Amino acid sequence: MSTLQVKAGSHTAATTCACRNRASRSALVCRAHHSSTRTQEAGVAQPAPATSRRDLLLAGLALVAPALAPAAANAGVVEFWKGRQRANSAKFIAPIKVAQQRLETAASMLANGGSPAEVLQMVRASSLNCYAFEALPTDTLETRASLFTASAKLSDPCTFRIIIKNVTDFTDAEDKAAGSALLDSLIRSYQLLDSELEAAAEAGAGAGSGRAGQQLATTLALTQDVESFVKRLLSA
Repeated sequence: MSTLQVKAGSHTAATTCACRNRASRSALVCRAHHSSTRTQEAGVAQPAPATSRRDLLLAGLALVAPALAPAAANAGVVEFWKGRQRANSAKFIAPIKVAQQRLETAASMLANGGSPAEVLQMVRASSLNCYAFEALPTDTLETRASLFTASAKLSDPCTFRIIIKNVTDFTDAEDKAAGSALLDSLIRSYQLLDSELEAAAEAGAGAGSGRAGQQLATTLALTQDVESFVKRLLSA
């Protein structure tokens, strides 16, 4: 047999085998398709492919990660702003100290027989624009502007409120409520003190200065409570 015949025979055999393999695979595909069709027609659900533990873990992480990312980001922002507040703590405390110094000056004036009207002006200056009152002829332009701003509701000029709002921004509801209650008590105390001093000024001759002195001491103590509250939150 020639070499050419051997090659031809081999090629024919290979072609025949390939055709048989293709026919076999086609038959298997047809049978599988026919079986699947009959199963679907019978209303029987196909079993889901097996899921590895790795796939389940990845799916769980995909669900959890988006929920954790905003929380982590928010925590970072909160810590950043708290750090800024701690770095600027002196700026929060300074106005409170000014208010206390003015109240102490007013108390000294009252104790030494000073004019209730002059004491009233000092008390009002110490309030940091946190309550409304009728301007006195001797009030500064700044005081008159603050009174106008408050009456027109253009903005909130109360420095005590601004301080407490800032230091309680990132605290829990309990601290927010405590800060609000403390501020309300301070403002009411200032209003009572204002009324007592106005009454003493109208009566003259130091009448009513005893009650005004007691209310002044109460107001000073409340500013000290505000200072302690602010320091506690800034150090948290």
